[in-house]
Amino acid sequence: MPEIALPLHPLDEQLARLLKRLEGGASPRGLTALVRHVSARTREGVIAVPLAAAPAVDVEVLIASAVVGREGDYKPLILSDTHAWLYRYWSYEQRLATCIQTRMHDDTLLIISGGPGTGKTTQVTGMLADFIAGGIAPQRILLAAPTGKAAMRMQESIRDTRQRENITCPMPEQASTLHRLLGFMPNRVGFRHHAHNPLPADVVIVDEASMIDISMMTHLFEAVPPRAKLILLGDKDQLASVETGSIFRDLCSGNALAKQMLLLQTSYRFTDTDGIGQLAQAIRADDEIRLLEVLASPAFPDVILDESPTGLDAEWVRAGWQAYVAAVKTGEMDAIFTAFNALRILTPLRQGRQGVESLNAWVDGMMQRLLPLHEGAQRPWYVGRPVMVTQNDYRQNLFNGDIGIVLPNEAGELRVWFPAGAAGEYRAVAPIRLPAHETAWAMTIHKSQGSEFTRVLLILPEAEDLPLLGRELLYTAVTRAKQGIHILASRAMLAKALHTVTPPSSQLQERLLA
Repeated sequence: MPEIALPLHPLDEQLARLLKRLEGGASPRGLTALVRHVSARTREGVIAVPLAAAPAVDVEVLIASAVVGREGDYKPLILSDTHAWLYRYWSYEQRLATCIQTRMHDDTLLIISGGPGTGKTTQVTGMLADFIAGGIAPQRILLAAPTGKAAMRMQESIRDTRQRENITCPMPEQASTLHRLLGFMPNRVGFRHHAHNPLPADVVIVDEASMIDISMMTHLFEAVPPRAKLILLGDKDQLASVETGSIFRDLCSGNALAKQMLLLQTSYRFTDTDGIGQLAQAIRADDEIRLLEVLASPAFPDVILDESPTGLDAEWVRAGWQAYVAAVKTGEMDAIFTAFNALRILTPLRQGRQGVESLNAWVDGMMQRLLPLHEGAQRPWYVGRPVMVTQNDYRQNLFNGDIGIVLPNEAGELRVWFPAGAAGEYRAVAPIRLPAHETAWAMTIHKSQGSEFTRVLLILPEAEDLPLLGRELLYTAVTRAKQGIHILASRAMLAKALHTVTPPSSQLQERLLA
């Protein structure tokens, strides 16, 4: 398949000009074009950029440049015979590979991959009980996830599993974000915990590992004590991090870590009569015929393909949040959050007619006419408005992806209410104190990772060249739904997403097998 020409981005052009100036004199032929290409691919999430798909260059000629080096050199651009890296990402990849190789030999690394309902939390809760029975103190076991939302879900899942399995021994339930676990220091590079100041732990368990980028994964591995057990939980078929590198998928995609891998494939949530489970299975298998059969079959009324050219139906959306409107009128907090999570609109885009920004504005106008009026409320604030935090605020314990709902307090003042961690507990934050945020009727599929909704409305926009559209994105969107999904898309766009697969982003497998 020919490489699609990438649009020139100011950052790529600026880096190419900077390296050309550092080179001094006449730069080798092809250097500027290669730097632009590597920069662009790195922004797209690729760590090791294949030279086969890059502008044609003579590697031996470029190596003579002052800004180009071989692996191990301290140069801005690193080249092997087959790949190119920006130095920072080559360094991360090399450091991470070294950490993993050490753990492979010491048997202190485990990777558990499985889709929704395959029992990842049950496995981990059982391991926790075994660790504690074996003499490891609960305070020496640390739980974490990439986002506050994922950390909270991890806590809830372990708590629910303990109750269901009647596990009574004391064990850790509090999970933190990776930033908090490693000791994020504002305005400083790196973390408080690293190879020379490791975490005080004998076991570290990290959920939603598919969301971890190359930088964070490297810092995590370096901060975990060499003799401590590191367990990564995730779903190799899900979307990768929005930052650089699909590291979890890369680690699961080859044979290098076969002995450290536990692949869970049996879903205890979905049965043969569940359309969502059948859709997920067809997507993983790249089976277009089966995918369309499931969507068209009356045997699976919980999944629908809507090819209507009229787009989003207002009545359908109103009906989907009818229970939410009723719950807001009662003011009962548990019922409000449960009803809100009964439906979510997902799309791959932020901008455009079918992007998050336009969809939220459209739903906003409709829902404000249905929700209770509040005296003194001023735009954009109104009772029942859902708000998603888009920037971490450690002082207020608010994290990217956290969702709150605007409701009056006892004094009648509008506040944004967030789940407080323990079941049934909520805390209020004044709107003026919120970090960066946005309305959350609709959200990007990337932002939906780590969440589950009763039903999902998935919109796949008609676009000739939508680089985000792929099998991992489609799988992630479908598996956010627990009971039903309504897909607004053409068969052509659905097939395009199904057959587009993101290649490995790194050379980690090759390094581990070397």
